[in-house]
Amino acid sequence: MVLAGTITQKTLHPLTLLAQLVGRQVSGELLVVSNDVRWSLWLQRGKLLFATSSQNGFDALRFEGRQLFPEAISDLVLAQLQLYHRQYTHQGDDMSADYRAVRWLVDQGHINFDQAGQLIRALAVTTVTSLLRVNRGSYEVNSFSNIIDYPTFCSLDIRALVEQCHQETEALSSKRNTPSSEGSLPKPKSIEELTAPGSDMKALLKQASANTFEPSLNVLNPDQRFPSSSTISDRSAPSYQLVCIDSDKQALGELRDFLEDTVFSITSVDDVATAVADLAKCQPDLIMLTTAMDGLDGFDFCSHLRRHPQYKDVPIVLLATKASLIGRIRAKLCGASFYIGKPINRTKLMVKLFTLLV
Repeated sequence: MVLAGTITQKTLHPLTLLAQLVGRQVSGELLVVSNDVRWSLWLQRGKLLFATSSQNGFDALRFEGRQLFPEAISDLVLAQLQLYHRQYTHQGDDMSADYRAVRWLVDQGHINFDQAGQLIRALAVTTVTSLLRVNRGSYEVNSFSNIIDYPTFCSLDIRALVEQCHQETEALSSKRNTPSSEGSLPKPKSIEELTAPGSDMKALLKQASANTFEPSLNVLNPDQRFPSSSTISDRSAPSYQLVCIDSDKQALGELRDFLEDTVFSITSVDDVATAVADLAKCQPDLIMLTTAMDGLDGFDFCSHLRRHPQYKDVPIVLLATKASLIGRIRAKLCGASFYIGKPINRTKLMVKLFTLLV
């Protein structure tokens, strides 16, 4: 897979794409388009500086701002912020308008530099969570030539961010599937209700329009700018060597299909007697093995690998026919990096592989 977007939308694996960008320590703007929705992620050497989307950009910004700093960001401030934001959306610069809005809050003294970083992180969680749900689309990676004067409020570890997004999604799904004591969950409030409770937004906008908005020309932190000339390396995308060990050839085939079109170069080993020799030839970045195989106990084999200098730091994923508490304990004792039962949840597995390797 090369880092170049196409007009025609096709199958898209956001986790694989993020793994490539992080692995290559790319600097630039990742722009993803799917069904007329756009996601914009600003990267600096594989770290995330900012993320927003056309689907919930400003709404998410004012919602998170009000949730994080309810005293500092009043209804009037929100109205002023919305007018300032509109200056750039009307100019067709809606994706960077969200970042400009955060900077305006700092320039006007409503929040400080560190608080801006907290706000950007909250926005990133919302944006990346929605991006991970995309399965068809197109993308491109652009240079920073148009945003070189923006201050860097924070630099986020994408691996940790992806794991947080997945955990919050699972927690929300579990909450939705658990009946409340009254038989149903309360209806969530809209963003408008939460950001401007009991206020007349039209009146506030009219009041705010009396103010003149001039973008600040001073860079907040001259030592923390985006790179003035960021180019994407021409090196080939990283390919992680994954070795799957299982005496069941059908299971190996299913796992190979499972990880198709990802950043993994997969080697299947079904002869457990030669597993160690095969591993030595492959020099794997990650090992996946089944806990119960013909003539081999996966837990014992994992312990054996951990005692070998060559494999003591290689991530090892144990696949169980059925996950159990005893299995989880044994997996921890034998040094496994991750333990998962069948049937495998593809998203959960991909997130874990992403966090183990990137």
